[in-house]
Amino acid sequence: MHLVTKQIKNREYFYLVEKERQGKRVVTSRTVYIGDRQKLVDLLQGSATLALPSSFSAQSVGGVLALANLAEDLGIESLIDKVCPVRQGAAPVGRRLLIAAVTRATTTRRTNGLCNLRSFYEGCALSDILPIESSGLDDRRMHEMLSGITAKQIEEIEAAVVERLIEREKIRTNALAFDCTNFDSYAGAKNSSRLLQRGHSKSHRPLRVMGLGILVSDDDGMPLLTFVYPGNENDIKSFGRFLRALDRRRDSLDLSIDATVAADGGNISQKLLRRMEKDPRYYVIRLPARHLTDLERCKHDALPKLDAKLNSPIRAKKYHCAVYGVQRCVVDVYSKRMHQRQLPGLRRDRDRARAGLIELQRLLERQRKGLRRSIPITLQSLEGRVAKVLSREHMKSLFRVTVTKAPGAPVLKFLELSDAWDHLDDYVLGRTLLVTNRADWTPEQIVRASRLQSHNENLFRDVKDSGGVTMLPLRHRRDSSLRAHALIVILGLMLGKVLQRRVKAAGIKAPSMASVIDPLKDVLRARVFYPPDAPPALRALAADIWVPAQRTPRQQELLTALNLQNNKQLGTTLAERLSPKKQGRRKKIPS
Repeated sequence: MHLVTKQIKNREYFYLVEKERQGKRVVTSRTVYIGDRQKLVDLLQGSATLALPSSFSAQSVGGVLALANLAEDLGIESLIDKVCPVRQGAAPVGRRLLIAAVTRATTTRRTNGLCNLRSFYEGCALSDILPIESSGLDDRRMHEMLSGITAKQIEEIEAAVVERLIEREKIRTNALAFDCTNFDSYAGAKNSSRLLQRGHSKSHRPLRVMGLGILVSDDDGMPLLTFVYPGNENDIKSFGRFLRALDRRRDSLDLSIDATVAADGGNISQKLLRRMEKDPRYYVIRLPARHLTDLERCKHDALPKLDAKLNSPIRAKKYHCAVYGVQRCVVDVYSKRMHQRQLPGLRRDRDRARAGLIELQRLLERQRKGLRRSIPITLQSLEGRVAKVLSREHMKSLFRVTVTKAPGAPVLKFLELSDAWDHLDDYVLGRTLLVTNRADWTPEQIVRASRLQSHNENLFRDVKDSGGVTMLPLRHRRDSSLRAHALIVILGLMLGKVLQRRVKAAGIKAPSMASVIDPLKDVLRARVFYPPDAPPALRALAADIWVPAQRTPRQQELLTALNLQNNKQLGTTLAERLSPKKQGRRKKIPS
């Protein structure tokens, strides 16, 4: 059909005319009247409006797709189901734990709770990537599942997953680092949990806390062994727990004979050192200076320089001296960078201590003159106040304070010792003592092994980051649920670390998990909706496809590195839905 115009009484009218051939003649077979020019414009505008969508719905797909695809490649779901089988027809434990771990890695602290798990699952691409009956992700049913997983099953799941990671990702286990931290909980005083206890909180808040110990590898800081413990347990006891767990997991970790463990000075004790040397296990542990008093330390500028390429100039010297009554190898290390970073804090503490002592002198003078109307300061209370003012590290050595009894008010005198400051500057600041049974190693190798703990600090930063794979908040109150909650977080960390590792292997910069997961979380797909009076074929097509969003260069290179750039879950266009045969039939529009 084609459009023709006719002039009737000097007015222009439009018709659609269809012609056909009858023998040798071309005749008009059909004529459709349209109307004047205004009616033609109204018809065209109405047709164009029907072709425009009325609304759209967008959802995040990149982050959950990358993590779920990685978990499928590693077979994590099947590993969990082997340890935690369920009755036929019930929701599988492996898929539910995996969905919870992916959700924990891709949501913020505000929305990462189990109460939001079902709504997040139904509103993102996980419902297409990891299909499951959404009622199995209900808050109540998830709590029931977590409380039913035993501590033995959690350890078996972690051992199986770590063994698979070591096999597939070729993770090195010859150098490992252990450290522990704790997490705040708002559990009440009547809570009966053995894990949530009042102890030394890292946040310095008077709350019940739960401890977490982590052993990581030296390449990319992959978590290999984790366990939770009561929050009132000190670091030495937690290190003993770690050694027992290491004995149980030695086969799954595939530890070499010369595997070396680096740990912090808070984990050291005479009993634990003897235990590690009896097995034997190789270790490099920071030794608190107060534990070694017979070593004559030289000035930092007298220590030999190390030629190793480290972050800052390092000086170190190896000694063989008595540690806890046994001859052991000790390395005295000086870092100029550490020295420079300690100075501002030390000066601040010194100024605050001086100001506090001066304020105490002022209060005593007012009390002596009868101008102070508060509770009188006695000799005993003054000694307590002085101890509080000088409670910061090194302050007692920088100030010489004398308190004497006198009529009206005690007398406080103090003297700032310049020699003590020079001693700190030459012998203490920037210095670290390391004790090890690797006597055959050079100081450079020992220092490098001690630096492995930076991986633990980075990992703790991730599990406490409100926008990352965070352990917080602890909403559970049962010990079994708390252990399962920690397992979900560790699974999310493992997936994020492997994702970061694969991106780096592709030659793309990935300094942290967030640098990989955050851009992927912003990869969207959308589904468009047409009004009811739109053509049925157009509405059916729109209901069947997801349209990909525009991607940034960073998102595109990450998807390419993970081999997801052509994944159908990201969305398809009409050109992609057409087969090559249909694409060939389309008429080319001349440029």
